[in-house]
Order: sequence, then structure tokens, then C-alpha cells
Amino acid sequence: MVKVESNIEENIHRILLRPNQSTSWKTSLLFVFVIAFTCLAIGIGFAFAGATMILPFAGLEVLFVGVCVYLVMKKTYKQEVITLTKEKLKIEKGAGKIDQVWEYFRMWSYVSVEKPEHPWYPAHIVIRSKGERVPIGDFLNEEEKEDLVMSLEKIINQLK
Repeated sequence: MVKVESNIEENIHRILLRPNQSTSWKTSLLFVFVIAFTCLAIGIGFAFAGATMILPFAGLEVLFVGVCVYLVMKKTYKQEVITLTKEKLKIEKGAGKIDQVWEYFRMWSYVSVEKPEHPWYPAHIVIRSKGERVPIGDFLNEEEKEDLVMSLEKIINQLK
């Protein structure tokens, strides 16, 4: 998701980048509980039939599914914020809190789109300044990356 916020009076532009969330935490927990109930019901049924070795594996399966859902949901809550002013360019990355911050002079920074070697691979959007290279929006799909590039071009042209 690409969301652009502009304050024309103060000449501040903010671009918020987030991955697409297919589901909420609540729905993900419901999914894990349904899987857990199903696996444990089948495991208990087999245990009553005499196959008690099924229960530990059913529990491990539920644990594995729960951990995988947690890791996927955690990845969908990361975000990147790009703030552009007449003088500065600031990039903030994190999930829930700011983990990394880069701040550059806007005039010494430039945005480049690195085309992939093969058409199956995604393009990469990179901000370069002072010999540093900061990739942005790696979690976006191709259409959203095009929107991001167009938004950046529009904002940069406004700030000139």
C-alpha cells in the first residue's frame, strides 16, 4: 500500500509504505484455533482407537501452524515512511516502532529504479546519497512500485 500525505503550506510530503495485509490478527487467530480444534479432534479420535502416538504430532502440527501464522503476520506490520522537504529526505523503517532511520540532504539524493535481470524478478527502488544505497518498498507489488515512483517524481518536481 502506498499512501501519500502532503502539507503544501509547510512543503512537507510523507509517503507511507506498508505490505498488503490479507487478514487481521483476529482472523488469523481464528484460523489457528480452527486448525487446532480439527487436528486435536482427529488426534483424540485416533487416541481412543489406540493410536496414542498421533497426539504429540497433532500438537506439533498446531504449534508449527501457529508459529508460521505469527511470523507472516509480524512481517505484514512493517512499514516504511519517506519524508521529503525542500532541504531533507528522511527514510524510516520499522515494525511497530522505528528500527532504522536515514536522513540525507534532498539535493544530494536521487531515486533509481533497478530493472531486474530476468522478467520474472521484481524491480528494486533505491534511494542513493553519499555513497549509501537504501532500498525502499521491497514488499510492494509491481503496480504499487509504479505508483510509488510516480508519486516520488511528482513530489520531487513540486519541491524544485
